[in-house]
Amino acid sequence: MNNGRVSRWFPIWVVFPIVVMAIGTVWLRLSIIGTTYSISQADRQLANLHQENEQIELKITGLRSPRRLEVLARAKFGLSKPRTDQVVYLK
Repeated sequence: MNNGRVSRWFPIWVVFPIVVMAIGTVWLRLSIIGTTYSISQADRQLANLHQENEQIELKITGLRSPRRLEVLARAKFGLSKPRTDQVVYLK
């Protein structure tokens, strides 16, 4: 008698849509987790690239420093400041 009441309140054809919806929900959740992981990896990579870019900019700034260039010109190339008779002014 109990089986008759269960089938009347819970038709067997409802099981298939519930299973399909459960599988779809799990698949969707796994897809969201995968996408979130990919975004996290991209964010970490972007942060690393920003940090590397800042380090390169600092290195460039140091290499372009007038003081460094002057020391390099004197030490490596033997240059010195020009005398006043060597200066040419353009009009």
